[in-house]
Amino acid sequence: MKVIVVFGPPCAGKTTYVKEQVKENDLVYDYDSLQRALSFGNGSISNKNLHDYIISFRRLICDRLFIEKNIDTAYIITTYLSDNFKSFLKPLNPEYVSINPGIDVCFEQLEADIERPDKEAQRELIQSWYKRYEGGEQRNMKEIRVCEIRAAGPAEPDGLIIQGVPIVYDTPTTINDPAGAYTEIIRKGALDDTDVSDTRLLYNHDLNKVPLARTPKTMQLVKGPAGLEMVASLPDTAEAQAVYTAVKRGDLSGMSFAFKVPVGGDRWNRETRVREIFKIDKIYEVSIAPFPAYPQASVEARSALQDMEKRAALIIKCNQLLLKS
Repeated sequence: MKVIVVFGPPCAGKTTYVKEQVKENDLVYDYDSLQRALSFGNGSISNKNLHDYIISFRRLICDRLFIEKNIDTAYIITTYLSDNFKSFLKPLNPEYVSINPGIDVCFEQLEADIERPDKEAQRELIQSWYKRYEGGEQRNMKEIRVCEIRAAGPAEPDGLIIQGVPIVYDTPTTINDPAGAYTEIIRKGALDDTDVSDTRLLYNHDLNKVPLARTPKTMQLVKGPAGLEMVASLPDTAEAQAVYTAVKRGDLSGMSFAFKVPVGGDRWNRETRVREIFKIDKIYEVSIAPFPAYPQASVEARSALQDMEKRAALIIKCNQLLLKS
């Protein structure tokens, strides 16, 4: 049996997505549908008196899933996805599908939905979801993208330098999301107000290990005309040497960045499945990662002696930007 958890804000299209996927021998848990069945009322209007009953029913369903043998796929539709619920479902090895078209699209779909008469209450629920999203309570909202890397040049005793362009402006890129692939474009100027004051260079987003570098002392992130340029000096450790060598040999094929888009910082076109990003609030980290997704981006591992002029120029640019801010 397969378990699929579909989550996202109100009016995002979660139920519509499941209706398009569900088959005859599948099971679906939908909060709104249960509320409607228990009250003969409108399932889209919150009824706090029924909440505990509906959540208890979800627990009963999930408990049964551990021994279920006759269901092909169980869909669980939820608005918020807590760490406790994820831990509870972990033995079932569920697949998570995020339906998040953006707050503007949710508002548009709310206005078009005649089954949701209490528009003001629903607007508040949507805004509340995105505020919670923005506040970091939903850690899934930190987005991660990866970029192709290459390496050149031998390491020198003076240091190990990783440099490249993790973000390229105005370049369409295919993002393979569980809810379906779409095209993403980071527009020029999206980084103008981005916080890069405490960004770390990691290996494969592993926060449990000591960072390989950190802004502003050992890594510089420069907002250039083409995108985000990076230069980082790796420490004199066995792990850093291994990472550098793997990049140089091509064993590690990607560089990734984790970022957050604020509410209103992007725009979705549902017909063309294109997402345009106009504002990035923060870059959390840049990581050396195994798999590329942005073929237009690159990173090079070079010795400090071979590339001293370019590195110095990038550091000067970064200092100029810091002085202006």
